[in-house]
Amino acid sequence: MMLVPIFDNAICVYDFEQYDSFEGKNDTYQTIDALFALPEVLNETNVPDANGGRALSTVHLHQTHPIPHLLNFKSNPLGRWILMCIFDAAIQLGFDKTRNIRKLKYHRTWANRMEYGCDAVAHRHANDDWSIPHLVAIYYTDVPENSADLVFIQDDNRQVMRGKSCSEYPLAQQYRVSSQAGRLVCHDARFLHGTTVHKNTLPRTCLVIEVGFPPLD
Repeated sequence: MMLVPIFDNAICVYDFEQYDSFEGKNDTYQTIDALFALPEVLNETNVPDANGGRALSTVHLHQTHPIPHLLNFKSNPLGRWILMCIFDAAIQLGFDKTRNIRKLKYHRTWANRMEYGCDAVAHRHANDDWSIPHLVAIYYTDVPENSADLVFIQDDNRQVMRGKSCSEYPLAQQYRVSSQAGRLVCHDARFLHGTTVHKNTLPRTCLVIEVGFPPLD
């Protein structure tokens, strides 16, 4: 695990050593691929955060196709590892000081697939007055060479939920985190972030998990 201070915030970065050999990997990946073959995914236009090339997302199916259930997080080695990391990140980022992190609640969970020429504009998953989510976990399953990297943006206006392409922000306001297969990045849901442009004809795929925690009793 690596706690990475970024501007006046921090993120947690984890790398799954068994990402290419964990038990049930083939079934896990087949399940993810099957999501992107659904007509209700193929026929959907790009999500508002996606810019440029084609993007596929199951975000609008988060209620009927929840990732932790589909991938059986409670018994899947990958799922158990992700949950362990989320719990650790909640402590590292200080949520345990005001929240009961043992009573984790899933908010939205989905899969994203980015194709050539696509990037994600700067956006955030929550604002200061939102009750949920609190933390976002991004796990990368397929990351070919020249894939889009994750970029965190320093900004002063928390009211902006969707901003510009990352390249439009000054470099001094950007912090880039390399995407790679088996990497999990956990961050405060209010942190503005986006991606660079994906420059491979092979797709880049990730899982996105939003979670929240009730206040301490």
